Amino acid sequence: MMPPETLRTRLESVVGRHGVWMEDSQTAAFAIAARQPVAVVCPETVEQAAEIVTLAGRERLAVAPWGQGTQMHLGQVPQRYDLALSLAGLSRIVEYDAANLTMIAEAGLPLREVYRVSVPERQFLPLGFPGTTASLGGLLVTNTSGVKRGRYGSLRDLLLGVRVALPDGALVHFGGRVVKNVAGYDMNKLFVGSLGVFGVVLETTYRLAALPEDDCVLAMVFPTLAQAAAAAATIQGSQLLPSAILLLSADTVAACTVMSQLPVHAEQVVLWLNFDGAHEAVERQVRDSRAYGQHHGGLEEALITGEALLSLWEFQEAWRAAPCRAEPERLQVRLGVLPGHLEDAVQQLSLSLAFCQRGVRWLADYGAGQIFAHLPLEQPPAVDLSRAVSAWLQQVRIQMRTWQGYCVVEYAPAALRQQLDIWGEAPGQQLLRLYKQRFDPQAVLNPGRYVAGL
Repeated sequence: MMPPETLRTRLESVVGRHGVWMEDSQTAAFAIAARQPVAVVCPETVEQAAEIVTLAGRERLAVAPWGQGTQMHLGQVPQRYDLALSLAGLSRIVEYDAANLTMIAEAGLPLREVYRVSVPERQFLPLGFPGTTASLGGLLVTNTSGVKRGRYGSLRDLLLGVRVALPDGALVHFGGRVVKNVAGYDMNKLFVGSLGVFGVVLETTYRLAALPEDDCVLAMVFPTLAQAAAAAATIQGSQLLPSAILLLSADTVAACTVMSQLPVHAEQVVLWLNFDGAHEAVERQVRDSRAYGQHHGGLEEALITGEALLSLWEFQEAWRAAPCRAEPERLQVRLGVLPGHLEDAVQQLSLSLAFCQRGVRWLADYGAGQIFAHLPLEQPPAVDLSRAVSAWLQQVRIQMRTWQGYCVVEYAPAALRQQLDIWGEAPGQQLLRLYKQRFDPQAVLNPGRYVAGL
């Protein structure tokens, strides 16, 4: 590591004095868990960002790219952390081709800006809602697909191309501007969900979708999870086309203010069905869904539209975010499981919780086979917290593997996070290490934040 003043001089030669921050009060905002960078560098162009990545590769400076900073709680604590590379200044739309429903934009652009530009053209990028602050690059490297993937596809389906800076000085394109743009390996997908360990994504190309005429959520209460899951399975297997099928525990619904008009009691489960499209088609799907739900024991229901619907999506998105300082400490985990084992996986969450002071709150994306759970931590802990959580994780992961599933930690308090195995046994680790060696042989990009050895 070069002396701080030398580092400042080298960085300022690329981005200017205003683009380098080294005071503790400035770098503290870019801490990952308890680890703080030596400097924050803020390029204003793709070329400046690529030059910083090249400098890091040459001098072996550990770099963590930042977009809007909304998902930096994901992954392990980095093994080394010298530079925070803020991409907030890379927030321009390079090209918007409304006729072909494609947009090229820099990686630091917040999704809400895409909505602002595309909605007047009756188009949108279905990776969030109109208020989503996460950047396009951040959504890409964390593989955050948004709630409407049932109708519009996942992020991998919407991504057409990327422009990436590598530590060896290369600034490369993968993919293109049209849907059928790949001959051979679809290399742009390598960076989806990679947490930026193979290259720094500086520019993205996405396929947009037509803005629906109507959009609503039908919320239905069921006496048990088994009945709610059976209704979800019936609807998913029917000719209906829901954009999202979500299941929520009673405690989760109680935390959602927009759902206060729907009475939900302990042990009950709420099914959210999102339908969008032409007005007549949405009306019919809501009507048929009510019939399916009542057949499986559905009780009260509510139809949510307009501003209330936006609040609903905001709540759903915030469920995966790190807790604010005013909230009690908690562990957040994500389980992936086949829908047929969803009920079993939820029950598994509540076993052997010696470290949890209250019940588990959970939200499940039935179509994607994912469960997002909050586990409140005892304050102060009555047990050895890291040992108890590690033992619980091991128990859950052993069971999940029998169902071809997984369990990863999405958030933990800083001190606990450093002692946990965040990922568990990720498949394909040997292949991922080969990619790391090829693209980042000096291990300067987010070292240690991804699976072991990356």
